[in-house]
Amino acid sequence: MFNSSYGRIGACGLVIAALGIAACKSDAKTEQAPLAQTVTIIGLDTSESKVLVDVYARALEGAGFRVARRGEVADLATEYTALKSGAADLMIGHTGELLAYLAETEPAASSTSTTEVPTTTTIESITTVVGTSTTATDTTEATTADSTDGATGSSTDNSTDSSTTIPLEESTTTTISTAGQASAISLNLQANQIGEILPSTLQQGASSNAEDKPVIACNTQSSTGLSLLSDLAKVSDTLRIAGTESFKQGSPFGLPGFEKTYGATFKDFVEVSADNIGDAFAPAVPEDTTSTTTAAPTAASDESTTTTEAPLIETDADCGAFQSSLDPSITTGMVVLDDDKNWIENNGVIPILTATAYTPGVQQIIDQVSQALSTPDLREMVRQVDNGVLPGTVSGQFLTAAGITG
Repeated sequence: MFNSSYGRIGACGLVIAALGIAACKSDAKTEQAPLAQTVTIIGLDTSESKVLVDVYARALEGAGFRVARRGEVADLATEYTALKSGAADLMIGHTGELLAYLAETEPAASSTSTTEVPTTTTIESITTVVGTSTTATDTTEATTADSTDGATGSSTDNSTDSSTTIPLEESTTTTISTAGQASAISLNLQANQIGEILPSTLQQGASSNAEDKPVIACNTQSSTGLSLLSDLAKVSDTLRIAGTESFKQGSPFGLPGFEKTYGATFKDFVEVSADNIGDAFAPAVPEDTTSTTTAAPTAASDESTTTTEAPLIETDADCGAFQSSLDPSITTGMVVLDDDKNWIENNGVIPILTATAYTPGVQQIIDQVSQALSTPDLREMVRQVDNGVLPGTVSGQFLTAAGITG
């Protein structure tokens, strides 16, 4: 009897011990579960930066990453210093501005950058890319023009100025733009040059076609059939352009610069303040938006015909010169003309990250956002934020429309 009870007690003890061990194992698994990667993002105290920070941050959060937002800073120099020191993991810059800043401040940009060409024994010549990839895991040889994207991801800019074919065992030299130069190079080449200068502790995501640069726009009744500044140049002597005093004499973005690059002048220049450029040439909506014309009866018919046409609307100017393509007074009733002769330096959105934060998962989300952004999208989001809408609201709407989890 005693032995039987003792056996039952012993068995219970073994069960309890086993349960305890299982519980310990369960706790150990819980403690070892990795936390989601945290990305600390930094931005400027501007409507555009607030929008961009929120768009990239919400996309990362929607993909399961943790995002910490640092306080807004005053300028690019402070942003970049925070990133370089590791106080932040991600900043959203612009290709033209960042390239000029790096060329002035980074030691690697103080001298000409030389890229050695990889050699092979199977071909007589190879294509070398101006600007090497900054992706830590990228070991692809630069043997074809397809590799020009490097760490910048895909781009709609297929300009051939980013690569050149040279004989084996030679090298190519790239001169980095210096601050203040109007170097209207492609977004893709700008990104490659940024990659040459960035220290190994930093990486770049894909640059975006969304830009912040000076532009000329015309109202729709004056720009029928126009899409390029070259098109505008053919008829500019019949049109009036509104702009600030600085545009009248400015260089490169000014009347002298337009004449030098496109070989054309405008009929008249209407000087206005920066806040009134859009109003100077945006047609107001009249009370009666149609006019009626009655034609005389024809020989084939005794009845007269009546046609209805939209009347021409008087404006002070036909076009406007904006210092920023994101100016909220650029509306859907205006046509922003493409700078097909590379008059003004490109300045596309580009994310810069620390190498430790630049993991494959983060890179995928960052590049997805960059490729979805366009200048009209960004301009509309900035306009809404300027009108009091929260950045989180407009960025969430954009991500949903773009099919990106946010």
